[in-house]
Amino acid sequence: PLSAFPGLEKFEGSYLHSRDYKSPQSFLGKRVVVVGAGNSGIDIAVELSHTAKQVFLSTKRGTWVMYRVAAGGDPFDFTHINRFVQLLRNLLPPNISSFILERKLNARFNHALYGLQPQHRVFDQHPTINDDLPNCIISGRVLVKPNVQEFTETSAIFEDGTREDIDAVVFATGYSFSFPFLEGCVKVVENQIPLYKFMFPPDLEKPTLAFIGLVQPLGAIMPVSELQCRWAT
Repeated sequence: PLSAFPGLEKFEGSYLHSRDYKSPQSFLGKRVVVVGAGNSGIDIAVELSHTAKQVFLSTKRGTWVMYRVAAGGDPFDFTHINRFVQLLRNLLPPNISSFILERKLNARFNHALYGLQPQHRVFDQHPTINDDLPNCIISGRVLVKPNVQEFTETSAIFEDGTREDIDAVVFATGYSFSFPFLEGCVKVVENQIPLYKFMFPPDLEKPTLAFIGLVQPLGAIMPVSELQCRWAT
């Protein structure tokens, strides 16, 4: 919500939500703050770093950054999401599983050194996946900042007291969804829908309505959606 960012109404630059972001060309030569370190925020920050004069990545609680390319060049999810790894996760205490993966991620780049060390454990939140962010940070094209405390006419003041002159803001602060055209048979509760097997509204008399792809799997969503389509048909 815009009310969560004091001073935004007097900010003289431009601002938009990540939903409306289409191209980095309109940010050429500008100093841009990207608010939010989820997948959308980091992808946008990395892309903007090639055209903008300076990118500031503002994060409230940090994030664990996974990578797409694993050892040997295989996709990370292809090598780490399988029955054997799932068996280990079921056998090991959650803290041990988190410690093993966090140590592996920190071996690639130290999250605390890069200003991204979160308070939560790696399996407690949906992962952020990006291969290019460490390169952008270490080259100075992306500067990691804490949460924005307030905006002025031409700058952003962060919670650590630092102030940066900026020209634009991209809010990658998540999404709220609703289905007003299905009111009466589908209810959104705290941005979630109670669906049987993540597909069927349980209150319908007959299962004639199915939601495809309304899930956040650890791996690729396309195979999951394919299986959902098969089940629905």
